[in-house]
Amino acid sequence: MNLVFRLLKPFTGLIIVGLMAWYFSDLLIYIIIAAGLSVISRPLARQIKSIRIGRYGINQPASAILTLSLILMVVASFLMFIVPLVNRQAMMISSIDTEAVSKYFSVFLTEVQELLIAYHLLPPEQSLSSFIEEQLISLFSMVNIGNIFGGLINTTGTIFMGMFIIIFLTFFFIRDENLIKTSLLAIVPEKNQADFGYVISESRVLLTRYLLGILLELISMMTLITIGLSILGVHNAMLIGFLGGLMNIIPYLGPLIGASIGVILGVVSVLSMGDFDQLWTVILFILITFSGANLIDNMLLQPIIYSKSVKAHPIEILLVIIMAGKLAGIGGMILAIPVYTVIRLLLRQFLSKSKIVSALTRSMNNQDQEYTNDMHISDNDDK
Repeated sequence: MNLVFRLLKPFTGLIIVGLMAWYFSDLLIYIIIAAGLSVISRPLARQIKSIRIGRYGINQPASAILTLSLILMVVASFLMFIVPLVNRQAMMISSIDTEAVSKYFSVFLTEVQELLIAYHLLPPEQSLSSFIEEQLISLFSMVNIGNIFGGLINTTGTIFMGMFIIIFLTFFFIRDENLIKTSLLAIVPEKNQADFGYVISESRVLLTRYLLGILLELISMMTLITIGLSILGVHNAMLIGFLGGLMNIIPYLGPLIGASIGVILGVVSVLSMGDFDQLWTVILFILITFSGANLIDNMLLQPIIYSKSVKAHPIEILLVIIMAGKLAGIGGMILAIPVYTVIRLLLRQFLSKSKIVSALTRSMNNQDQEYTNDMHISDNDDK
């Protein structure tokens, strides 16, 4: 019975933790976001803390306040920049003359309709032109500023509560860099605390590199897409660049989603201005820009971020992302690499004698001395 109890105890604990994570999923998301922000801002907080004015320095609470204030200023600046662009885009959608669009593309739609009927993909009695016009009218009638702000008002309470919790947690995570580590070790048996402490410290180093790399990738992609579209004279280049670059947070699928959003926004701009002759040119320009930007991303940015920051083979990363996507969708794909990094560290620490684990963590073992040096520096800074 004692043996059975010892075997069932870990699984019971995992089940309880899983149920709590599911029930308090909103709170868990807030904690993850706050922890991510604190990890990204940690170098900045340390830089601020190192500033001295004469004999006076900046203590940890003041450094946390200044760091968090800078983060909020950056976020507010993005919102002040993006919201007017989104507002203008919504007004452009509402101003599209659907009758003019249908009339201009009537010949093209007729050819497409005949092709679809020939392949039995469309009933002969149904008009493709009228069907598309009805769908456009239905779509554009739903997209208006009143509906958008109405939806925002209905969720204002939840949004502000979530923002408050994230800001509150981020401040304390920045102020006390060991708060997460201490909290996690509090639920770990005493005999395993040294091993788990090592895993947490090493995870922090790797995840800091990874998250900073992701941030650099997003900013680089936003800049490349915006500059490319601006040079080609595409309207709404900034909004397309911002949204297209932001989608790169989703591994592998992000560029496709971003390009699709870019094409839709580009088409809306052309249709709202009545420049129907420029439609295919704009679509081509957008696809060329996204292809060029993602070529640079795939050749330069992703190998550095995904392979070197977490020390894993690209094929290994691809398989992990695919499996995470199957299990948890886009959210799983976003969290796949950070979670897998922690799992690899746990396996290396506790199951290092296994051949499979040894193969999976070989690249990490090759760089162990580098990580050890980084953690020594990190621990010295903590002290």
